Amino acid sequence: MVTTKRALGINYVTGTGIVLSALFVPTLTVARSNPASIILGLMGLVAAVGLASSGYWLGSSGMRAEQIWRVATHAGLGIGVLTLSNLLVIELDGIVMFGSPEATLLASSIALGGASGAGVGIVREYDRSKTTLTQSTEVLARALRHNLRNEMTIILGQLDELEAEQSGQSTEQTETIRQTVEDVVTLSEKAQLIEIAVTGERRQRHPVDAVTYLTNRIDTIEDDQEDVTIETDLLEEAWVNADWMLGIAIENVIETAIDNGDPGATLEISVDQAGTGTTAIRIVDRNHDLPAAEIETIRSGTETPLQHSQGLELWLVNWIIDSYGGRLTIETADEGTVVSFVLKRARPAR
Repeated sequence: MVTTKRALGINYVTGTGIVLSALFVPTLTVARSNPASIILGLMGLVAAVGLASSGYWLGSSGMRAEQIWRVATHAGLGIGVLTLSNLLVIELDGIVMFGSPEATLLASSIALGGASGAGVGIVREYDRSKTTLTQSTEVLARALRHNLRNEMTIILGQLDELEAEQSGQSTEQTETIRQTVEDVVTLSEKAQLIEIAVTGERRQRHPVDAVTYLTNRIDTIEDDQEDVTIETDLLEEAWVNADWMLGIAIENVIETAIDNGDPGATLEISVDQAGTGTTAIRIVDRNHDLPAAEIETIRSGTETPLQHSQGLELWLVNWIIDSYGGRLTIETADEGTVVSFVLKRARPAR
């Protein structure tokens, strides 16, 4: 049997909590006539149970072995610090009687120190993981935004020269290459928008009229897509707490439905203020053109090798709405696939 840091850390935290919990049972029994000992013992028992529970939770938390080991180290450090502090404060005249306030205080300190140390360790490891994830996201976004885009621009330039050498004629192969490169460039632009949506860079929430954003996007799409039918049921105005990225969220839902369906898409867009303090923007895809894989990954909140989205559009929408403190829902009904943005209502800005 191979002993790992992960197993040692989990067993140490869990075992210490269980031993301390068992220790407080006879302590509370002996101290029944001493209110101070009972209060201290109950505090220690709660802390000991919490320490044992945190050890059990570590086993299913998904933390790496090094992280679990550092949490166990924090728990041991907390036990040591509070135990030594109490030994220095308590004046020991001979042997401390079992069940006395001093003995119960010492035992409670061990439990409280262990639980507090484990708690601090868990918080620090989550903060460390968040920092690492943020850094990796920034590096990836920078690579997509700069390096990848520059390389794609070079390829497009070489294609232009190649077509010029062929008297301006483009072949099926060169058109395929051009379209693929342009798709990659678009992907890098989506990645940049996701970075802005998640980090909040260049953004500040304020009252915006959702109807204005809707009408602007609808007019643009109807001008570009003559075979698309968009039916609307809009209010004169609907002020919500958002920013300029609301238009991008609306546009991405509409374009995803149009791009993944047959020509002649039919959409229905409405605004409802029935909710208390909220405004709901509903986009109904009557032809169910929104990809099922995209919908399922957004609903589950994660991607797997067997279930993953093909693009970034709905993920971008999800993070934009989440940054407003709103809620994105996607439902499949008889009328079609219904995408709803539920946003906080705001006072009109004049």
